Amino acid sequence: MKGKEMKKVLIPTALDSVAKKILEAHGGYTVTQIPKADILQFAKENPDLHALIVRSEKVTAEIIDAAPALKVVVRAGAGYNTIDIVHARAKGVDVMNTPGANSNGVAEEVVALMLADARKLIPADASCRAGKWEKTAFMGTEITGKTVGIVGLGYIGRLVAKRLSGFEPKLLGYDPFATPEQAKALGIQLVSLPELFAQSDYVSLHLPENAETKGMVNRVLLGQMKEGATLVNCARAGIVNEADLRAVKAERKIRFLNDVYAKDEEGPKSVADIADIMVPHLGASTREANYKAAELAAKELIDLDDKGITAAVVNRK
Repeated sequence: MKGKEMKKVLIPTALDSVAKKILEAHGGYTVTQIPKADILQFAKENPDLHALIVRSEKVTAEIIDAAPALKVVVRAGAGYNTIDIVHARAKGVDVMNTPGANSNGVAEEVVALMLADARKLIPADASCRAGKWEKTAFMGTEITGKTVGIVGLGYIGRLVAKRLSGFEPKLLGYDPFATPEQAKALGIQLVSLPELFAQSDYVSLHLPENAETKGMVNRVLLGQMKEGATLVNCARAGIVNEADLRAVKAERKIRFLNDVYAKDEEGPKSVADIADIMVPHLGASTREANYKAAELAAKELIDLDDKGITAAVVNRK
């Protein structure tokens, strides 16, 4: 756009190209998309950097300080614990997320993990490929009619309830911000957290990690779970007190299905000895979720810059 100062945007991740296309079509942005880019180095070399659009990449205080013109960081996804939102606010940087964009992908993953574990599909696949025929060794269970406790009834928690509805479960829920009327519309009975853990065959976690939730799933709650019950964590690693789970798991025969870790990177994982299924943070790894998150991230950035719309800002004063 001639005569107009272009805003520089970095997308240092393999986000769907629709974000770059939307911003460039707007005419007010120059967009660089380099998966696995060194964000700090880019910021140092581009002091006029206006915005970052990231997925799970860390945006530290050092990066924010290295980009004096930075005004916006958009997390193409829900969780933003990888971004220093306090320092960003202190520097006048708005941090936004795209709630709901990844929700269906995560909800479907929860159901997939439950089914895979209940029917022992992963070890059965390995056995069959090895030429064995161990039908009796892989006697499974059905998830139909089971009691499922959903901790957190935001976008993802509500979709988990909806996706499970065909299995005719008894649904329990815990969310201090949900009303009984809202829960009833989803077929969910609101109960206390201890009641949920004590009564559920499956407990699925859908909370952000913050000062209030860190280590919330502790020895007391885990010790109340039914023998043989299953804990599913597709939320954030820090919600579960790992040492407490390790101490209680064998005693209660708890199954643990996990998709989240302290760091999204290669290397040994501390939960390897206690996770019955562990996958590399695949909840949002669908083509559909990637597209939705990219599209919404671009639109939110434009709305903030052009119209001052701050509805998606998560670090307001």
